[in-house]
Amino acid sequence: MGKVLSSHVGMKINEWYRMIRQFSVPDAEILKAEVEAEIEQMEEDQHLLIYYQLMCFRHQIMLDYIHPSKYQPFSVSNLVDKIENSNHELSDMLHYYHAFFRGMHEFSQKEYLEAVKYYRVAEKQLSMVFDDIEQAEFHFKVAEAYYIMKQTHVSMHHILKALEIYDQHDAYTIRIIQCLFVISGNYQDLKRKDRALPHLKKAKQLASQIDHPRIYSSALYNLGKCYGELGYREEAERYLTESADLARKELLPTLPHTLYTLAKLLFRQNEQADALRILEDGKLAAKKHEDQLFCHMFEYLDALYVQEINEDQLQKTIDYLEKLSLYSYIEDISLEIATALEASQQYKKSNQYYQKLLWAQNQIQEGECLYEF
Repeated sequence: MGKVLSSHVGMKINEWYRMIRQFSVPDAEILKAEVEAEIEQMEEDQHLLIYYQLMCFRHQIMLDYIHPSKYQPFSVSNLVDKIENSNHELSDMLHYYHAFFRGMHEFSQKEYLEAVKYYRVAEKQLSMVFDDIEQAEFHFKVAEAYYIMKQTHVSMHHILKALEIYDQHDAYTIRIIQCLFVISGNYQDLKRKDRALPHLKKAKQLASQIDHPRIYSSALYNLGKCYGELGYREEAERYLTESADLARKELLPTLPHTLYTLAKLLFRQNEQADALRILEDGKLAAKKHEDQLFCHMFEYLDALYVQEINEDQLQKTIDYLEKLSLYSYIEDISLEIATALEASQQYKKSNQYYQKLLWAQNQIQEGECLYEF
């Protein structure tokens, strides 16, 4: 039997990547298996083997997003070591894929500054990327990271670029929905929640038309959170509860975040019994999913609302968030703590947390200078 041309395998990897970007798991799995079979018969090509290894990395990121509990663990660290310790010089495109996919992995681990660091490396090779969908992928992932870091205008700049491209293509409904999430989140950070709501309603409508539990759960979550911030408590509780129920049923890693938002809503409404029940559910969910961020955030809720301002525990949470440079979280909880202290007439302590809020806002603003245009 003759050797398989590496160019033929390369074309098949390109098709595999197209299925990954469309979140088409069955097609991606079939193409992955075909690529692996052909690589066994392929002429030697070290660059193509690295491309294959990178695509395995990206394939697992897709699986982890859709439903991590259904798939076997994948040693990202081993793959990263294999690629980074390769003796072969990477081409511009392989440099791009390595940095971009590594940034995606760091983002999934909530290492947002690390993610941005790798995205910035990838951007240096972006001029070599001629596929418009890949351009959209880059802008979407960068926008997502900057949204989390509350670099609102930078995030909006990238997400509108991504959406403009996705809108011109069929088969990218999931990415369009995710773009709407980021756009609405940015509007909420700009204190324009009225402009956020229509995008979230459209996202929910689109999500209801596809078979993707995580996306639909996220659509319900985002709608509930927005309604809560607009003061529509019944709608907020209903959508957040529906989101949590679906996340629990499908074993989604988003469950701790959803329960945290729901518990906070219930505490603010003085629905103490329901809030305590959700708080305990959330603690268990965060431990089960090994979500260290929300393990700390549930301890924060406990310290503020159950222990009636346990300042030692509150400070532990702030220290943890500061270590991860999660200034947007520090901003939010500093305001909540300051307001609670002010309500109990502890004005001096309240002022300390208002100062912490201003410090966090300043860190967010300084962060806007990190990005190179």
